[in-house]
Parts: sequence; C-alpha cells; structure tokens
Amino acid sequence: MPDLRELLGTTRTITRSTGGTYAVVLRRTYDADLQDVWSAWTTPSRLTRWLGDVTGTREVGGTVHLTMSPPDQDVATVHITTCNAPTNLQARWTWPGEPDSTVDLQLQPTGSTTVLTLTHSQVPEKSAVEYGYGWEDFLNRLTRLLADEDPAAVSWSEAQQHLKPLWEDLFTGA
Repeated sequence: MPDLRELLGTTRTITRSTGGTYAVVLRRTYDADLQDVWSAWTTPSRLTRWLGDVTGTREVGGTVHLTMSPPDQDVATVHITTCNAPTNLQARWTWPGEPDSTVDLQLQPTGSTTVLTLTHSQVPEKSAVEYGYGWEDFLNRLTRLLADEDPAAVSWSEAQQHLKPLWEDLFTGA
C-alpha cells in the first residue's frame, strides 16, 4: 500500500476542458527546499532514479525523450516550451497513439518546504484516469528520493491498486 503520508498529502483533481479534453492536477508539499525539488526534476542522474531515463536537448525549444521507469519502459517525447528555473517547467507532451498534451510543473517555496503543482492538460478522456494515478505513482517515488530513500521500493502494482479507484471516482465527478 502507498505510504499514507503520500495519499493524504496529495490534492488531486480532474476537470473537463473545452473540446472534450481533461486536465489532471496534482498538488503536494515536499519536505525539501526548492532547489532540491527542482534538481530532482532537472538533473538526469536524479530523474532516472524516480521517473525515467532522459536523452536529448534539455533547454527551451529542445526535445527530450523520456523512457519511463519499469514496468512500462514507454517513451514520451517532451518538447520544452518554458523554463523559469527553479519554479516553472512547461512542455508539450507527446505520447504514442495520443494527441499532444501539455505538462506544467510549478514549484513554490514555503519556508523549508516546497509545494509542487503538476498540471497535465489537454488529456484525452480515455487517458485521464491513467495519467492521474500514473503521475501520482511517480510523485510517490519522488517523495522517496527526496527523503533519501529508494524510489524503486514503491510498488507500481500496489500503487495502481490503491490509486486507480481514487482517480476513477474523481473522473466520474468531472
């Protein structure tokens, strides 16, 4: 079962947008300073420990290929559109078999903690729930990394078992 701190510490929403797409929003406070959280998202050696392997040009206008961590090993193509270090990173997200969508990462320092808001917008209806619990699983892995614990200790199958129903309920209400 996911760590109870992670389940209770995440604000999750799905909203229907115009055009029949959805926005998946996750908000979580990390017990880490802004630079540490930013580094976890932008330093390849750290990113690979909790999200996946990154290759390509990591700058505005650049394209990055993100090979997701197991069990998926799927590849997202990420076109970086905005980078305001260390508080905002935005990209066009290309996933096989889907129209492009947008991922927006906002980081806000609050004393010794950092509030992360991840918004994945323009998501097709068929993928909204999967993106919700998928991103939440990865944020659970990020929690472990920032606590100097092993992100690989987070079980995808257990996370999916507990998170998918939460996201399905949110989707039903969207």
